[in-house]
Amino acid sequence: MRVGDFGVEVVPVHDGEVREVDSGHVLARQGTVYSLRLRNFGPLRCVADVNIDGKPVTAGGLVLDPYSVTNLERPVHDREAGRFTVIAEGDERVFGPDGGRDNPHLGMVEVRFRRELPREQRADIRPLPDEPKLPLPIVPATSPQMPPTPGRPMAPPEWTPPGWNNERQESKITRSSFEARLARAQPEAPTAAPAEFIERAAGTGLTGHSSQRFVPVAVGPLESEATVIRLRIVIGSDEAFAAARPLPETQEAPARPAARP
Repeated sequence: MRVGDFGVEVVPVHDGEVREVDSGHVLARQGTVYSLRLRNFGPLRCVADVNIDGKPVTAGGLVLDPYSVTNLERPVHDREAGRFTVIAEGDERVFGPDGGRDNPHLGMVEVRFRRELPREQRADIRPLPDEPKLPLPIVPATSPQMPPTPGRPMAPPEWTPPGWNNERQESKITRSSFEARLARAQPEAPTAAPAEFIERAAGTGLTGHSSQRFVPVAVGPLESEATVIRLRIVIGSDEAFAAARPLPETQEAPARPAARP
């Protein structure tokens, strides 16, 4: 999901599978190990404050450089280096005696982005005695390159689309008829409600070990208003993963599935 200059995705690791639907729910399989892909599309540094299941996982926030992408694999603090893992509701070892049924934040991924103010906008802001230092992820010097997109051969100059008349008939094609043709060529959007694709609620536990490390960096004053992106991880059905992936229509927090006995 993208809002303005920022984006958040739940990205499966290894052979996992997830799907984000227009309601903001992220359909996942039980036991899927995932990372949060945080994107900064803007020209300014920003701080991303991440909460999962209602718990902070980035301490005071995670610093993102301009035009950067960071995959957050684990909580920032050093007490636990396990990787984020999807756990179905009802697991008392992970979520406590109630198995997470009474937790309204179960499955919620909330990220608050705040930009670092440009220096010319800091004149009327009194600086702190010491600029706070927040973690910055250490990324590899080189990253794997995406395979090139196959080229599309060009048609010869003398070719025209079948049935196309190069005479004045082209002026008879109205906008409405063109849109009708385009609509017939596009696949139909799924009509099933997201609730039909959801088996049950889910939260996040930690499994395995992540080698991701962070270094502290100084951060200047931040803008007062945050850009907030919310997703809700749930367990999806087999049919859910065959659905299309439409764009989000609302920024409201996704609803939590009802608790099971």
